[in-house]
Amino acid sequence: MVSVEAAEATAEILRDLRGGGLVEEHPSPGRVQFRCYLPPSRVMRETLAAARARIRGLAAYGLDPGAVTVTTRRTGGRRWATAWRAHAKPVRVGRLVIRPTWIRAALRPGDVAVAIDPGMAFGTGSHASTRLALRALVPALRARPGAAVIDVGTGSGILAIAAARLGARPVQAVDCDPVAVAAARANARLNGCVRRVRVLEGSGLGTMRGRAGIIVANIVAHTIVDLLPDAASRLTGGGVFIGSGIVAGRTRAVLRAARAAGLRRHEVLRDGDWRAVVLSATPRFGLRASAGRRTRRRRPR
Repeated sequence: MVSVEAAEATAEILRDLRGGGLVEEHPSPGRVQFRCYLPPSRVMRETLAAARARIRGLAAYGLDPGAVTVTTRRTGGRRWATAWRAHAKPVRVGRLVIRPTWIRAALRPGDVAVAIDPGMAFGTGSHASTRLALRALVPALRARPGAAVIDVGTGSGILAIAAARLGARPVQAVDCDPVAVAAARANARLNGCVRRVRVLEGSGLGTMRGRAGIIVANIVAHTIVDLLPDAASRLTGGGVFIGSGIVAGRTRAVLRAARAAGLRRHEVLRDGDWRAVVLSATPRFGLRASAGRRTRRRRPR
């Protein structure tokens, strides 16, 4: 059990344990509970102690986890490893329908379907931060048909694949976790997007080619803050940056960093304790530049 502010970072720590499945629950306002399965091990006590220490250590990075509690109980591993799938449901955003591979979804004429099997990576569309990113991505692509898209911290590849299915060209995706990279590539094949979605292992925008009309990052606030200056330089004219995975209390810090990077606030989307920001690229030469020019008035002859 941790605070909402530290939820995403805690999830990453738990994924590092390479267990089976990860379920996020909200038993009370401001608190998040995670459940995951770990196979039997002789060093289980040491593993849990290390995980608890890493979670409590998030405070040093500006993410206060609050009171951290870790409890364990024995259970049937084979049954639990797939039981988390019962919590997953299809997600609709406009005409875009995201469904787990093991669930069928009713489609309407004109719908665009994306099937996702996250494996051990993040992203089935059920988490609020992913829903917010999709809510921002769909209208952004509608306004910029055929735009190039870069997805930072792609996880299961859900946002990159959704962008490709909605007509984005080209789409590049990056993640620092090799498990996520493998999952994203597998999901791209599953959706027939292998040639349209390029998935690389790496961090930030350093491995990405060229510029993009849309850059999306469903990660955490402090990583988004670090990413903004580079993102601003990678956006084409009229491009937008979509940042999700931001807890409510960190929104102002992200917006301040956006202004410093030369990005304008376009919209802030909300879903419970989570926020997503939509930022637009500021023209390099705008009103201030033109206002600084002096015009000479000719004297009447």
